Amino acid sequence: MVKVVMDSTCGMTVEEFEQAGITMVPLYIREGERLYRDGIDIKPGDFYRREREGVIFESAQTNPDDLVRTFKPILDAGDEIVCVMISSAISGSVNAAHVAAQMLGAEDRVSVVDSRQSGYGQLEIGRMAKRMADEGKSRAEIVNAVTDLRERTWVFFIMESLHWLYKGGRLTGAQALMGTVIQLKPIVWFDDAGRMVTFEKIRTTKAGKERLKQLVLDMASHGVISAGLHWADNWDEAQEFGAWMESVLHVPIEYNRVSPVIGCHVGPTVLGPVVVMKERPEPPKGHAG
Repeated sequence: MVKVVMDSTCGMTVEEFEQAGITMVPLYIREGERLYRDGIDIKPGDFYRREREGVIFESAQTNPDDLVRTFKPILDAGDEIVCVMISSAISGSVNAAHVAAQMLGAEDRVSVVDSRQSGYGQLEIGRMAKRMADEGKSRAEIVNAVTDLRERTWVFFIMESLHWLYKGGRLTGAQALMGTVIQLKPIVWFDDAGRMVTFEKIRTTKAGKERLKQLVLDMASHGVISAGLHWADNWDEAQEFGAWMESVLHVPIEYNRVSPVIGCHVGPTVLGPVVVMKERPEPPKGHAG
């Protein structure tokens, strides 16, 4: 039988992982010399409160030894594994999973899926893998299906400040300073390679939300299977935007709280709609300059 393993940046709590029957691998948050397991030692509420207070956190990937400890009992039970991980373009966790499989001599029993994103899109990939595993599908069939789903899933984020991209190493100091001086609000997305890149820079939060709405409508034109909304420490704002999404997409909106690992890069006021589409569209064109 195929078992599904997924990292903590998909947005599920420990309890939700258990209910879903998916094995959780936590990534890490670093505060100085102290390491926290994402979603276990530090929860989003506490993380964002402390981030607003000025505490400096850094994200850290999982390591092969963690994954060996996760994979081994599954393999020892005679099962195979589909491991769905955060984008390899922003984390070394995909590589760590490959190394763990090699350490166990199980490359032929473990498939590592690079989600090329995190949060709701990654979660939908993991859920599809679990449904297919429960139906008795093979590991190859699952990987083919979730790879197709990945190509039809887009997510965009708007942030209050370029400060968080700078902290996460996505901008130079000069770029961040210039953006702060003229108060640019970045819209960021996971591109086709899974890179977290600036799609456009907008002058005001209001204009940024209007641009997000246009992007949601553009995605909807390709047919909607499901949709979610990422939020961090801005629940009221998320509910308002989510209600608009439901009114135009005509599907329930699942609210996905951004994990602390991703929160290190996007900050406490991020808002991020994601749509799983029926058809694969051409990559959108933004204006990041």
